[in-house]
Amino acid sequence: MAFEADGGQAAPDFSIGAAMGAAAGYVAAGGLNAAAVAQVSAETQKLVSAAKSGGFKITSEGVKPLLKAVRDMGTELTRLERQTIRLSEAPQLGDHPYGRAVAAHDQKGAAQSANSASAVLGKFKQVVQDTEEALLRASGQYKKKEDETVEALDRLKN
Repeated sequence: MAFEADGGQAAPDFSIGAAMGAAAGYVAAGGLNAAAVAQVSAETQKLVSAAKSGGFKITSEGVKPLLKAVRDMGTELTRLERQTIRLSEAPQLGDHPYGRAVAAHDQKGAAQSANSASAVLGKFKQVVQDTEEALLRASGQYKKKEDETVEALDRLKN
């Protein structure tokens, strides 16, 4: 007997937008760590490779909502980075050896360790950028975006 989905239940949403939205929630709640981001990054690299080889294609109309979701996620990550920038500073816990030791420990955990908010946000931001690249490649818009970036950098040099 073949599996048949219950027509009264909604199908799971496996879209990029849903995944990015869920990931944003995890980041905001502190639930993502370096291992989780590394796993997502590995899957994203497969998407980039598929797009480069032509194994993943999408129309320019079909990619619009996905690019919007990915770019919104990038904006959200930038906002979170701004909110967490103070984590790179050691908290002021007094000028005694214990206070300095605890402040250094807190600073390391908050901004310098592999699972720190700063490190995880930075790695996740790269995943979002890689996802955007894959989508642009799959829709044939990557070269145009690359040319625009080169032109903008050339204008800055002059």
